[in-house]
Amino acid sequence: MEEKPINIIYLLGAGRSGTTMLSTVLNNRSKIHTVGEMHQFLDYVYENKDCSCGKNMSECEFWSPLLAEMNLELLKNKENVELSNKLEKHYNIPLYLLGKPLNGTYREMTDVIFQTIHKKESKPWLLDSSKYIARYLLLRKNKKVNLKGIYLVRDVRGVVYSFGKNVQTHKNPLSAIIYYTLINFWAQWVSLFDKRIIKIKYEDFVNEPDKAIQKIDKHLFGSETKTSYLKDTTFEIPHIIAGNRLRSDKQLIIKKDLKWKEEISRPKQILYYLLALPLMIINKYSP
Repeated sequence: MEEKPINIIYLLGAGRSGTTMLSTVLNNRSKIHTVGEMHQFLDYVYENKDCSCGKNMSECEFWSPLLAEMNLELLKNKENVELSNKLEKHYNIPLYLLGKPLNGTYREMTDVIFQTIHKKESKPWLLDSSKYIARYLLLRKNKKVNLKGIYLVRDVRGVVYSFGKNVQTHKNPLSAIIYYTLINFWAQWVSLFDKRIIKIKYEDFVNEPDKAIQKIDKHLFGSETKTSYLKDTTFEIPHIIAGNRLRSDKQLIIKKDLKWKEEISRPKQILYYLLALPLMIINKYSP
């Protein structure tokens, strides 16, 4: 009997756009289980890194039993880990769009990971918040995956401000804008021609989360699920791979981060806006 395709929701977009917060909120939905940024899964297994719960992978109550069911000889092979990381690099995006086929070893590893989680998890949809466009295109080529996408985009000035904080990966404004433009160019291009992807603005999500989640529900499942008072809800951080610093807080609430409007001078705001002008216009952000 042929196995049913694995249902995967994939978050696309640039870092510092609110994907950890959105993926945590979506984990609260009855049909969705969030597993984190799965492009880092092999590295986490290979190096036995810590899950968001604070315990390493081999001791985590969620991941440890799953690892016992997986082919670790395949997943902990250093060459396979390096292969996966290489295939998901941004420079591969045009090649995948032009028809470069799915690597067999990569497909096998993907199937082992998601099939094992799917068999143990009662919710029908797994959410991968990796953001990498190349990874989305690889999953799209996998016939064993039923894929849906959510493209989360944020005002470039919010992303620049977030990268300027001395936490996790730091980028200066120019590097952040180049990164933002590159990632969002490809995300915009892919989502334009792929009806499996819905685009959500970070600002819309944090301002009216109930409305945004209903829109996402309709895209994913064909009908809106009634939601109310998400702004006042505390959400538990699930057992996720990677994610931003919020994951160590164990729980979060939906709140907007618009400090850039106060912390970035007006001339710089306008300069950053102009440097990312096409994307700012496409996504209807005002100067």
